[in-house]
This record gives sequence, structure tokens and C-alpha cells, in this order.
Amino acid sequence: MTRPVIGRGMYGMYGPATDPGEREFSAKVEGLGVDIGKSPYRDYEVAQIASDFNSAPADAILLLWGSSLGANNCPVVAAYSPHRTIHGMWGFQASEYGAKVPIIANVLFAHEAYNPAWPGTLGLGHYQWVLAPGNHRTNLYLSARYDMHPGETERTQAMFLAEIQRIIAAPGG
Repeated sequence: MTRPVIGRGMYGMYGPATDPGEREFSAKVEGLGVDIGKSPYRDYEVAQIASDFNSAPADAILLLWGSSLGANNCPVVAAYSPHRTIHGMWGFQASEYGAKVPIIANVLFAHEAYNPAWPGTLGLGHYQWVLAPGNHRTNLYLSARYDMHPGETERTQAMFLAEIQRIIAAPGG
């Protein structure tokens, strides 16, 4: 029997008007056989995504991704779902101006691409995810990319999609 794979993605601020890359990436994830709900969700729909995760089957593989403010809110979703394992979480350029919630230990793998040059995005893609104190469980990777904001380049999307495929094939492995 195959485990259900449930993923949710979030737009950045102003969503559909400014972030077509998030829509494109979510469609690619869906193409991998992932139930993406109505992804991409707006950056403020954190409670809905957490509710979806909290009500998912116990054996579900849970995946999460977002762009800009949506990337900032990925750790918020994890915090709202503390009793669920989130197998993978990806962020395209979290913003210095969004939520800065550390990643808790219910997330097994997290990878964020950020722009290390503050002037390149005026801080919109400069924030780097951090682990919560005492979290020694999450494998956190940060990739410095000098991309325009929100950073959903083909190269970064391909990297994240390969990681998603790996996690689906071996969740927690």
C-alpha cells in the first residue's frame, strides 16, 4: 500500500499578482503525484494548511514549501502542527520583513534558498531560516543564490523537486 503524500505551498505577498513562480512550482510538485490541495495558498492561510496537516492520515508524508512571506510562514505551519512529522520543507527567499519563527523538531528536512546580498532584494529574500534551540533533528540546508526575488528560478526549482522526489521515495531516510 502506498502512503499518501500531501503537500502545501504558499505564495508570497500579493500572491497571484506577483508570484507566478509559486504557481508553476506547485504544479510541478503536483506532477510528482503529490496531493497539493488548492496550492498555492495565500501567505496568510497558515491555519488552513496546518489544519490540513493535522487532519491528514497518520502515515501521510507531509511536504511544505513557500516563496517570500510564504517561506517565512513555513516554520509557522510546522509550529501549528507540532504533533505531525513534516518530512520536507522548502523556501524560496524568505523575507526580512516576515515571521521569523525558528524551525521546530517536527521537521525532518528543510532547505531554503536565500539571497545573501541584502541590496539584491532590499531584504525581501535575505532572511535565513534558523533552528529552534535544542532542535538537533532537522537537517537544515541554506543555499546562497544571487537570484532576483522571489527566487523560483528553474535551477532552484529543479534542486527542490529532486529533493522532494528523494523524500517521497525514502521519507525520514
